[in-house]
Amino acid sequence: MSWYLIVLAFIMILGATTLTYQVYKMTELDAISRGFKHPKLWGVFSLSGNTGGGLLIYLIGRRKYPSSMSEADKSVMESRKKRAGVSLIFMALSSIALFAVCIFKL
Repeated sequence: MSWYLIVLAFIMILGATTLTYQVYKMTELDAISRGFKHPKLWGVFSLSGNTGGGLLIYLIGRRKYPSSMSEADKSVMESRKKRAGVSLIFMALSSIALFAVCIFKL
């Protein structure tokens, strides 16, 4: 196995891990601002399921509760959104590069 395949796979896994963490923290912050009980549990629950079923259930259920997010929390949320976007870019570029290397290596 070539070293660049290992590096690309590591970058892809790192992007997926950081994206998961950012989604967890954003959900937890939103649950805190809406006054949910057990916001950490909601953060973990939002990560469950392959198709994002937990996040979908959270997003549907939160509509009943108004958000009282402060300006500081809003800036933290925006920062986390940007970090999640960077994680998505790393994941997409590394998976495209990994796919291309595997195709052209044959």
